[in-house]
Amino acid sequence: MSDQFEEDIHEMRETGKVYQEIVERFGDRLDVIYVDPRNTISIMDYMFRQLKRRQIGFTAMIKNTFWGSRRGAVFLNGHWMNQASQSIETLVENIHQELGVGK
Repeated sequence: MSDQFEEDIHEMRETGKVYQEIVERFGDRLDVIYVDPRNTISIMDYMFRQLKRRQIGFTAMIKNTFWGSRRGAVFLNGHWMNQASQSIETLVENIHQELGVGK
C-alpha cells in the first residue's frame, strides 16, 4: 500500500525550503506567516488588510483569496509572488523587486 500522504509530504518539504530561504535572505526585513490554505478566514483577513493599505485592488483581493490561496503560495503586500511554477531563486528575485531593494 502506497503512502497516501506522499505528495503532501513532498509539498510540505518544498514549502519549508522556500520559508528557510526567505528567512535566510531577508531576515528581519520580512515577517513570514504560514497559513493553511484551508483557513479562508485568515487569508481573507490578510487580503482585506492589504486592500485597506491600498497595496492591492478589490479584484486582486478576490482572486488571491479564492484562486491564489493554495499550498506553497507566497504573498507579499497582497501580491501573489509565485503564480507560476518557478524556482526558489526566481521567487527570491521577485521578492527583492517587490521590496525595491538590491540583493
